[in-house]
Amino acid sequence: MNWITWNEKQATGHSGMDQGHQRLVVLINQLAAAMENNKSREFCSNALEQLILAIRIHFLAEDQLMDRIRYPQAKEHKALHATLVKDVLAIKASYDAAETAELVSLPVVLGSWLEHDVIAADKALADFVAGAG
Repeated sequence: MNWITWNEKQATGHSGMDQGHQRLVVLINQLAAAMENNKSREFCSNALEQLILAIRIHFLAEDQLMDRIRYPQAKEHKALHATLVKDVLAIKASYDAAETAELVSLPVVLGSWLEHDVIAADKALADFVAGAG
């Protein structure tokens, strides 16, 4: 089971961002597989924690890139990052607190991130980087 399928439509043209996005998609789909295969709550919670760490590392790299190149839309872009992290942390807290909770809202949150952050905002950032270079 894959929650997200990576394809060239999502590619930004910036190798660092694209590699980071592909890594996140792998982790997301590993979490989906763990849930589909009825792995323990602890296993799924740990997988989600690893995903959150990878998201934070990826966003930090993008944030540093935006600062370095003085990206004009950095504030808005960083707000997208903060929203995704907040949403995923809330899902994890809910999952960890409830004995029967599923991660059903996670695919919606992550799908929205892929559509709005990666396809739109990150492509604009990659275009700016290409133009600045």
